[in-house]
Amino acid sequence: MGEYEQTMTVQASPERVLDFVADIQNMPRYLPTTKSAQPQGEDRVRVQGEAQGHKYDSDGYLRRDPQGKRLEWGADEGYYSGWLQVSEAGAGASSVTVHISLRDKPPGADQSGGPSDEQINEGLLKGLQSIQNHVEGRGGKVEPSAAT
Repeated sequence: MGEYEQTMTVQASPERVLDFVADIQNMPRYLPTTKSAQPQGEDRVRVQGEAQGHKYDSDGYLRRDPQGKRLEWGADEGYYSGWLQVSEAGAGASSVTVHISLRDKPPGADQSGGPSDEQINEGLLKGLQSIQNHVEGRGGKVEPSAAT
């Protein structure tokens, strides 16, 4: 399927950004298609939501590396993984990069169609904008024009 990446500057320290995104309870506040997220033990998460008219319920891993200012995740089925890297951007700001790898469609998904590269990149950008809004105290979740 592909590799996708977006970067945005956030006016907050890298630690503050990482603390926000690594809190599983915050995931529905910034992930475009996620409606619910629950911890499932150490480094484990269950997420539920809807993408392109298809509901999903998926278990996976979520690993935080505070020293590396990095978060890594992936679905147990292996079709999806990603990482988020936060770095200093000067004057109390952070550069936040999110990268996802799609190797296949999720189990049970319609095998025809799927999101376009443009829709996936828009979803990444809207997720970053949502993180920026929450961490900077300027609002909430920004939804893509079409649910990715």
